[in-house]
Amino acid sequence: MGSPAVASPWRALIDWRAGVGVWLPLLAITALHYGTPAEHHWVHDVARRLYYLPIVLAAFLAGLRGGLLLALLSSALYLPHAFTHLHHMDPAPALEKFLELVLYVAVGSIGGVLVDRERTERLRQQDLALALQRTLDELKATERQLIRSGRLGALGQLTAGLAHEIKNPLHAMRGTAEIVRDALDEETAERRMQALHIDEVDRLTGVLERFLDFARPSDPVLARVDLRQVASRVGELIAAQARGDDVQLDVDLPDRAVEVEGDRDQLVQLGLGIALNGLQAIVEGGGERRLAIRLRDETRGPRSFHALAIGNGGPPIPDELRERIFDPFVTTREDGTGLGLPVAARIADAHRGFVETRNLPGGGVEFLVLLPVPDP
Repeated sequence: MGSPAVASPWRALIDWRAGVGVWLPLLAITALHYGTPAEHHWVHDVARRLYYLPIVLAAFLAGLRGGLLLALLSSALYLPHAFTHLHHMDPAPALEKFLELVLYVAVGSIGGVLVDRERTERLRQQDLALALQRTLDELKATERQLIRSGRLGALGQLTAGLAHEIKNPLHAMRGTAEIVRDALDEETAERRMQALHIDEVDRLTGVLERFLDFARPSDPVLARVDLRQVASRVGELIAAQARGDDVQLDVDLPDRAVEVEGDRDQLVQLGLGIALNGLQAIVEGGGERRLAIRLRDETRGPRSFHALAIGNGGPPIPDELRERIFDPFVTTREDGTGLGLPVAARIADAHRGFVETRNLPGGGVEFLVLLPVPDP
């Protein structure tokens, strides 16, 4: 009741509570005054004091303006009966009646001021609580980002060491296999087996390269980049596969430039990885066959971001997976490495940003790449 009263104090005086507690008593007290013969002094004394009830309730409902309004109305209704012979006059002494009128205004004003002050303080406390909650949410998000970044960094170092130890033997195995292959006749089964052996070594080398890309990402070369160019390039790179998968691609970009500090190639890699992940989710999981690329502005606490939003109509992300989706090797695909989204998260982290994901109310999933708005 407090917030609406402060925003619109008059509204509180026209609802059913005001009708029962303010207006009906005001009319009843006034009728009692004018309908009671002058010789019944005690009835008039009680009736004069009963005016305080609707005045106090009006102050409680609508603050200073409500209390003052009812005080003035009560005074206006009582005044003819107090000092004129309209019907008959209140027999109380004139000074007593005058002081009663003054007290109506004083009680209505003081009560209204106290109510307004209490409501203002309550609203201030609510605003403070909301601000604290927003700050707490931001701190929790920052904590999750720091934990994720630390985990990714530590795992990246471990992966780099393992990949390095495996890569050298693979090179030796490939060289040996090539020597053996060249020594065999082309039509023999043994040569075909050696060719298959070399292909598998090359496949493992490609997997290792992806691990190394995750483990040792290159430092971004930061410059002013129009995020529209990044989004447009991602759309161009994904367009052919979207057509092949019968997925509607919708790229909607603003007319104005959306500038961030970033490495254009790395940001394209980031967006492409998320878009490919979305296409795979649609093809393998079903849902509406659409992929949308948008740009919009976002705030997180006091920080402002430009956001690259990539939404897909695929199935929602399970709640138990949402907090782990950016962890390495977490994937729902049988042939997936679980490195695409972690690499995207590391690129965003290198740009002082981060990636969020949410399930859309109407179905589908949206990924937000949030990049800080640069200083002018």
